[in-house]
Amino acid sequence: MTKITLATVLLAAPLAARADIGLRVGGEASIAYHNDAGTHVVTDNWPVGLDLMLSYWLPTSLISIDAELGEQWLLKDPSMRIGTVFRPGIRVSPPVLPIYLRGAIPINVETNTPACPAGAICSGRETFDLRLGAGITIPLVLFKIYIEGDADFPLGGGTNAPSAFSNWNLVLNGGLDFRF
Repeated sequence: MTKITLATVLLAAPLAARADIGLRVGGEASIAYHNDAGTHVVTDNWPVGLDLMLSYWLPTSLISIDAELGEQWLLKDPSMRIGTVFRPGIRVSPPVLPIYLRGAIPINVETNTPACPAGAICSGRETFDLRLGAGITIPLVLFKIYIEGDADFPLGGGTNAPSAFSNWNLVLNGGLDFRF
C-alpha cells in the first residue's frame, strides 16, 4: 500500500506545483503588410500595438487557451488609431523546449477606418482573421521574456472582405509572460 501512495504523491506533485493561469503583457509591430494600397514596411507608418493576454494552461502544460486584447495605432501619427482587436486562440508548447506554436482568430472589435465610398474596396472591412505564429521564451526567476513572429490573413467578414492572401500582415511581438 505504501508503494501505491508514494507513486500517487510523486505523480501528483508536478501537477500541483504547476501554474494554471498566465498573464502576458507586450507590444507588437507590423514589420510588413499588404493591403489595397500596396505593400508597406514598418518604417512607412510605424504600425504598433499593445497586447494583454490571459491564458489557462491545461493539466499537461502543453496547451494553453488564450484570450488576448490588443490596441493598435500608427506611431507616425499617434492620433490615428487602427482599432481594437480580440484574439481567442491556443498555444502549443512542448515540454523542456523554450519554443511554442500559436494560432488565433483575431476579431476586429472596433476599426477606426474612414467611411468607404460606395462601390469601393476598402481595407479594414474584414471582421476576423487567422493568426499563425511561433515564438521562443527566455525563462527568468519571476517571469519569461517572449519573442514571437506572426502572420495574419483575412478569413472573412463584410461584403467587401478581401480574399485570404490579398491582404497579409507580418508581425513581431515581444514582452513579459507571467504564470500564477
